[in-house]
Amino acid sequence: MTAKRPRPEPERVLRTAARFQLGGEPTAALELRSGHINDSYVITSRDGRRGLLQRINERVFANPRRLMENVERITRHLAERLGPGNRRRRLTLIPADTGRPWIEIKSGRGQSASPGSGRGKSASPGSGRKKDGNGADGWWRMYELIEDVTTQITASSAAQVFRAAQAFGHFQGMLADLPPPPLFETIPRFHDTVSRFEALDRVLAAKAAGAVRGKQAQAEVQAAATHRGLADRLIKAAARGLPQRTVHNDCKISNVLFDRQNGEALCVVDLDTAMPGLAAFDFGDMARSMAHRTDEDARDPEGVEVDLELFGALASGYLDGARFLTPDERQSLVDGALVLTLEQAVRFLTDYLEGDVYFRVERPEQNLERCRVQFALLESLLDREADLRRIVAQGENSAASV
Repeated sequence: MTAKRPRPEPERVLRTAARFQLGGEPTAALELRSGHINDSYVITSRDGRRGLLQRINERVFANPRRLMENVERITRHLAERLGPGNRRRRLTLIPADTGRPWIEIKSGRGQSASPGSGRGKSASPGSGRKKDGNGADGWWRMYELIEDVTTQITASSAAQVFRAAQAFGHFQGMLADLPPPPLFETIPRFHDTVSRFEALDRVLAAKAAGAVRGKQAQAEVQAAATHRGLADRLIKAAARGLPQRTVHNDCKISNVLFDRQNGEALCVVDLDTAMPGLAAFDFGDMARSMAHRTDEDARDPEGVEVDLELFGALASGYLDGARFLTPDERQSLVDGALVLTLEQAVRFLTDYLEGDVYFRVERPEQNLERCRVQFALLESLLDREADLRRIVAQGENSAASV
């Protein structure tokens, strides 16, 4: 889906950026291609101010208005918790000419979503109808750009893993007192691994992959079947009473901004999947993305394995940041690592068989290669499961003693 959407012409991007109160006329737009889902541009205004303009992928997020209401609530709450002097430690939305921090553009009518308007309804008289098109349709938002930071695709050291995991733990902790109601579920059953297997079953039953892709993925389909018994482990734990938290749901190191000068983890970004869930979801995402030294997009799974030094840094950092966890939650963390790695493998496999409709790809076999990396990591995690549980217990004791 992400690969099929037409890209807006450069002048349309600048015209869209001008609808936000960045300050000064937008003069340059630099597209960022590193994300899997949304379209992102760094916008520079004539006076040198910079913002991050993003178009929300509606094929992934079916209700952008409710998503943006989530993001508004989160950013407002974090601003209250951190105070005005910590703007580099949180995301800040920039208002649009609608009075809200988003706009909706539709070809021909080009309507903007007005304050309080529902998706697909007419804009109010004061909000202004804007004709657009040429690939610029959709829901747009802009954040203040946090300057003098770096991002990582893979961790450079155990210390960096510790800092990133600690940042995600702090993020959960700051949202622990988010006032009700619960956040909107932007992707229903997002970490329901059983439903991910059901989606794979449907694709296989429909033979949607075709002969070539189906044959290429035979070993991975068998691997998924072999490990299917893990799929409901967290679901059963939740039924036994694991608490629902406000969790990030996409905890990888590329979603942490690090200070360029001292390497400090400053800010957790990419809030679109933040919603109710289990702490084990976030820990599992971190384990599958940070506790090894292989790029997720590696072409060859040879040598992919859990690194116990990195896993130890991950456990210590997260437990230090997430001191609110109950004993049962702490015991579920390794299960999260196993289940989330399996889930991600199944998601990549399903997307490959469907023709690469969800994750952005740069080459035909990329989703299958990603799937293979995750299955190789899962095998390593299972081989070292006893060590992982011992490390989490040690990290728990270390965090408690600080």
